[in-house]
Amino acid sequence: MPDAGGESAAGAQVIRLHPVRTLVISRDLAFRQRAMTVLEDLGVVSFAIAGLEARGEVVALIEHQHPDVVVLDATACAPSIAGLVYELYERAPRVGVVIVSSSGPDHRLGLPALAKWGWAADLSRAVQQAYRDGNPLKEEKTLRAY
Repeated sequence: MPDAGGESAAGAQVIRLHPVRTLVISRDLAFRQRAMTVLEDLGVVSFAIAGLEARGEVVALIEHQHPDVVVLDATACAPSIAGLVYELYERAPRVGVVIVSSSGPDHRLGLPALAKWGWAADLSRAVQQAYRDGNPLKEEKTLRAY
């Protein structure tokens, strides 16, 4: 039985039928290298050097690239992230979202965030979970409907 990390109970590697297309959006070139190293086993990883303040441009980039998951670096732009995730939910709800921040979990984000320089396995698991679940607002919107 495969676990969340992609390995079977016996430790054999499980082959993913559909590689995860991940787009990392950050201004941090060091994080680019780390994300590439951590996520390349899951599938294709692309990177955009951009801030999250220009929400429309970021959403257009994501729509153009068609990733399965987008990793958003919220370092130094916490106020912009909630609106961006909401707009992504409205325009591309199936795209999974992972938020990272150099300060780790941050209540100002209004959404869960990973420590940007935390454990590599945490980032990999978060991307795999986002691939399965889509936008984190999806669950919240479903719960509000009831």
